Formats: sequence, C-alpha cells, structure tokens
Amino acid sequence: MSSDLETSIRQIEETNNPENAYFSYSVDDSGEFGVIKANKEGLRLYAADLLKKSLEMEEEAPTSQPLFFTPKDWMFSETGYNLIAGVLPQYESRRQIILHGLSPVRPMASQGQKKPVLYLVLMCITGALLMLATLKAFPNLRQWVNIR
Repeated sequence: MSSDLETSIRQIEETNNPENAYFSYSVDDSGEFGVIKANKEGLRLYAADLLKKSLEMEEEAPTSQPLFFTPKDWMFSETGYNLIAGVLPQYESRRQIILHGLSPVRPMASQGQKKPVLYLVLMCITGALLMLATLKAFPNLRQWVNIR
C-alpha cells in the first residue's frame, strides 16, 4: 500500500503547480465556522501533504509527538496564525480513541443551535438604544452625566 500512496503523492505533486496553488484557513461570513479557502491545486497539494503524514505514521515507530507540516508558499492563514501546524498521531481506531477518552469528542453543532454571541450583541445594541431613548425623553438626566 505504501508504494501506491507514494505513487499517488508523486503524481499529485507532478501534475499540480505550486505557483498556481492557493490554500488558506479562514472563517465563514458569520465568523462561527472554520473553513478552507482553496483552489483545486491547493486542495490537491494539501491532500498530498496529509498522505505524506500518513506514510510517516506507517513507517516510523509510534510517537506522541506532532508531525509538523513544512511551511509552503501556497499555504496562507487569514486568521493571523497557523490553525493547523501538523498532525498529532493517533494509532488506535476511532472507537478505541473515543472509548478511552484519548481525544475530546465534541458533537457537531446543529444548524438550529442557539448562537449566544449573536444574542449578546443584540442585547448590547438594545441596551444602547434604550439608553439613548431615555436621555432624549428625560433631558434633565443629562446634567448628571457631566458631574465631576
């Protein structure tokens, strides 16, 4: 299987020009979900890097140390920091990892889930509007604002 993967990696790297590749970590318009912004060359080259890390895990002795990606010119991060710098190897099956609690399991957020940040922003805006309306309705309160 290793030779098949190596052949696939080589073929991906030979047929996709890094000069044309673009791959970036970002967030969606709401700021709630992390997304990948990429063109097809960037996605393919990133996939080749992931396949290389799987080969490293297969060929080397098990380790708990992260396998870091080498920096690439075609890889960017719009968040200001590198969201995914490498792979933390897990050598067990998904079931074993979840059963032993080796990794925090967070269920996927449903679309119907409440958005507490949105509610906080709406409450702040509502409070500011109420304060402005109160100052307009009761002009004599304004003198208390400037007391030193």
